[in-house]
This record gives sequence, C-alpha cells and structure tokens, in this order.
Amino acid sequence: MNYIFTVIFLVEAILKMIAFGWSYFGTTWNKFDFFVVTSSLLDLAMDQLDAESMEAFAIGPQLAKILRVLRVTRVLRLAGKNEGL
Repeated sequence: MNYIFTVIFLVEAILKMIAFGWSYFGTTWNKFDFFVVTSSLLDLAMDQLDAESMEAFAIGPQLAKILRVLRVTRVLRLAGKNEGL
C-alpha cells in the first residue's frame, strides 16, 4: 500500500505542478503535499538500501525511523482536503 499511495500522491503533485507552474508553491497545502511526496520518495529509496549501506551514513537509521513516522502525514493531508473533518 505504501508504494501505491506514494505513486498516487506523486502523480497528483506532478499534475498540479504542470497545471499551476510555480504558483503551485503559493498554497500552504500544496507545500505540505510536496513535503509528503518528497519524504515518501526518500523513504522508499532508503528501503531499497540494505542495512550495511545504511550504517555507512551516520544518520541513516535515525533518518529512516523519522521518515517512517512521517507516513502519518498522509492522513493529515487527506483529512485537510475533507472539509467535513
């Protein structure tokens, strides 16, 4: 599911950037969306590295934990788009 949601959010962000250009970053929610997509892509990239590669980076394991916690931001993103919540 992580891959599916990451791809969906990535496609949405790309389409919005194409449609709005640089004004995409003028909205706070769009900046948040971009942050969520970027952190999700970084998390997926780090998932592809093995444990030995991660230990080569001094901050690697801690960064991986932080990125996994940031997955929760997707819920906030979806809740922010629903005005009834």
